[in-house]
Parts: sequence; C-alpha cells; structure tokens
Amino acid sequence: MSARRAEELGVVSRVAVITLTVPGSESLEIVRRQVAAMKAIRYPHDCWILVDKEHSPEIKRLARQLGVFYFSRHDTDAWGEAKVAHWNAPKPPFQAKTKAGNVNSWLEAYSHRYTHFVQFDIDHHPLPNYLDSTLGYFEDPKVAWVQAPSVYGNHEYWTARGSSEQEVVLQGPLQMGFFGFSRTPFIIGSHCTYDTQAICNIGGFQPTRAEDHLDTVFLAAEGYEGVYVPEIIATGDGPENFEIYLGQQFAWAFSMIQVLFKYTPRRLHRYTLRQALQFLFAQTWYTLWSVSMLIVFMAPLMSLALNKPISNVSIWAFFAHSIPAGFLGTAVWWWSRSWHKPRVKLSWRGVVLQMARWVIVLSALAQVILGVKKPYMITAKGVKSSGQRPMRLASLTPYVALILLSLGTCWFYMAVYHSGNCQGYMFFAIQESALFWLMLIVILVQDLRALHISIGEYLRLRATPSVVAMLTAVLLLATTFASYGLILQAWSKGVTWPSL
Repeated sequence: MSARRAEELGVVSRVAVITLTVPGSESLEIVRRQVAAMKAIRYPHDCWILVDKEHSPEIKRLARQLGVFYFSRHDTDAWGEAKVAHWNAPKPPFQAKTKAGNVNSWLEAYSHRYTHFVQFDIDHHPLPNYLDSTLGYFEDPKVAWVQAPSVYGNHEYWTARGSSEQEVVLQGPLQMGFFGFSRTPFIIGSHCTYDTQAICNIGGFQPTRAEDHLDTVFLAAEGYEGVYVPEIIATGDGPENFEIYLGQQFAWAFSMIQVLFKYTPRRLHRYTLRQALQFLFAQTWYTLWSVSMLIVFMAPLMSLALNKPISNVSIWAFFAHSIPAGFLGTAVWWWSRSWHKPRVKLSWRGVVLQMARWVIVLSALAQVILGVKKPYMITAKGVKSSGQRPMRLASLTPYVALILLSLGTCWFYMAVYHSGNCQGYMFFAIQESALFWLMLIVILVQDLRALHISIGEYLRLRATPSVVAMLTAVLLLATTFASYGLILQAWSKGVTWPSL
C-alpha cells in the first residue's frame, strides 16, 4: 500500500529520515550527496544528520546550508560540559562509538516528534518514491518495520560487484521467503523504515555490530511483524577493495555469531515455530558453513599426515558423486535468478570472494568462542587511500598459511610414508593450494589495475605481497613436480583412490 493511500484511510505519519556519519570516516562530499538524496524524497519528512565520535562544526555548517537538522550526542554547553552525559556511556543503550548508541541518543531526544523514521547508512541513497513504497504498510498495527533490498551500485569495483553476487539470494529469494513464511523478513541496517514506538518499546537499537539483525530478534520476540518490499528503492556502495571487504565480512560474521550464542536462545520460546526455525536456519549459517569448509580443507591433509584414508573409492566414483551435486547447486542458483536483487550474473568476482570468505568467517567464529573482545567496527566510505602505502600483508597471511600447510603436508607424506593408500590425496592438497594461490594473484592483479601504474612501479610499492606470491608459486610447482608420479599411479594403475 502506498503512503498516499494510507493517508486517505486516516493513517497520517510524521516521518524523520536520518543518516549517520563519523567525521573522518566519510568525506563531506559523501555527506552532501546523501543529504541531497534524502531531501529529494517526495513524501513530507524531516531530514537529520547524526554525527558521532565528536562534534563536527563543518558538518553542522553543511546541514545549515542544506536546510536539514543536525544532531551530535557530543555537543557541549557554554562551559564545555556534555549536554547529556549519559549519551556517551560505556555500555548500552547509549554506548559510545556505536551506531546503536548514536541512534538511541537521537531517539531519546526526538522520538516524541515522529511516528516513523527511516535510517540510512551514509552511502545508501534513496529514490524519491522511497517513503511512498513503505509507509502504507504501517496501517497494520503489528508491522514494526518495512524492509527493501540492500543493493550496491558501484560495480566498477570488483569487490563491490562480487559482494553483490554473493548477496543476490539473500536480498531476493530468501527475504521474500522469510516474509511469506513467518512475516519476519530480516532488517538490513543499510536502510529500513521503522515504527518509532515499536523501536522504543525494545529499548532502541540493539548493541552489536549486527544491531539490525538483533533488532529483528527483539521485535519478533515482542510479537511485531515486518514487511518485505521487493523493490530497489535505494542503492548503496559496496566495499571498494579487498581489505575493506574482509573487514566488513568479519564484522558481520562476528556479530551474527554473537547473536546466535548470546541472544537468540533466550528468546526462542517467545517465537512461533516458523520464526524459531527461520532464525536458527539463518543464524547457524556462518557457523555451519565455515566449519564444513574447514572440514573439507583439512580432511585430505589429515589423511596424508596420519596415512589413514577416509574412504577408498575410484576417482571415477568420486567424480560421479561430486559433479552432479555441483551441477544441482548451480541449477538451483540459476532457477532462482528471476527473484535476485539486483539481477547480476555470477562471475569470477563472486567465486573468488566466496573462497576468501570462509576463512574470515572461521576466524570470527573462533574469536567469539574464545571470548575475544572487539571494538565497534566501522566501514569507511568514500575515503580512498592514496595507494602509495604498502599493502597490508596481514590481509593475505591466512591464505598464504593455508597454501603452505597444504604443500607442507604433501612433503611430509612423501618424506615419511613415501607411498601408500593415501597418495591420491596429494591431488586434493595441491588443488586447494592452487586455488588459493590463484585467488592471491587475482587480488594483486586487481590491485594493480586500480592503481593505474606500471608493473615495475607496482612491484616496488607492493614488494612484499608480490615476493610472497612468487615464492608460493615456486613451492607449488615444485610440489606438483615431486608428487605427480604418485598421483598418476593412484589414478592409472588401480591404486585405491581415497576420496572425501
């Protein structure tokens, strides 16, 4: 139902449209562009810029110039004292340096003015019909939020395009399914429309990096419902490079796993059966997927290290079982394409990022289990590095370590056991190493293309990762040359072929 139709039925809304910025994490031009898009929304509303970390005179002047409201929970009075001291508390609901704390401070000050509000990330720009597409659904008093797809428009960056390819199933078929199955589509914090009173009833935005999903958990436990509108009415910016992508994925995984372990179990009894099944299905994905990928990676290495085959089948039996499963998964993906948001084709970008993703998710799982404390993680937007500083090798280290582990296991097997029923597993170990090495090469090549410099200049600026890639290539070739005879023997001479 459109917002205009809701007004005709007597549902009159007082609406605020807010966006959040952290001085230094986004440029003034990014803020200006977002405010212009917010002001262009046709339905009557107030625009707000919420500033965190520190008061920003520059953004306050910009807000005044553009005719929008400015809010900072760090504003001070004439004596330099904070106007509301508890708005920067060390703990929720007004926890300092968090998105939830910033929004909750604004809610405490101004929620009485508005029946509904929309929160946009600074890089997600609404279309003029945004509120016309969402407000009418609040005629139903059970509806506390209306969600639309969160999509990226900056596909000139390979990581942003690859991220879109990873997200199309969530933003389309899954969200549609969640809405139809339990009336509980997941809130995506890049942009969403809220019933103000409902958010206040759960104590405001919730205190994790995945505050959007935790808001869904709390709202559903209070009996509220959501609506999913499968229309692209806002477009944002995806990660502009590989390091930003990894940081974003780690933050999401870390927080989602925290929600699964800490918050959901306490509320399962308050959900309908369908809601409980849906939350457990979605929240266990990070954990189960990363652990299953670890098992697939480690299984051949453990078999080689212990000289104990997992199973004994021919190579042809292995292909007969694995290839149909791969084709079936691909067929399901293609079959669901008509519902994808946005409708982009799967490319090498999404495949490469999916390879990189499970390692980061596994790291997040381990850190949650070990109780590692992480600060609130902000994704910088619109602030591009000069490219003149060295690439952080730390972002590539986990993948280099996995390559060395696979190849080292092959050398250990050849040195200790020489040959046997497990020698065919070296094929899988080398295959895993080769895939991760190709991933490193793709990352470096795309980094070179982004910098627009010569190969010689690139090797100077990126000397360490380039040398590491070359050395791992030499080791990969040496291991392949040393083991190919044993692998061929397992294939061609009837030696039992161990398989996963």
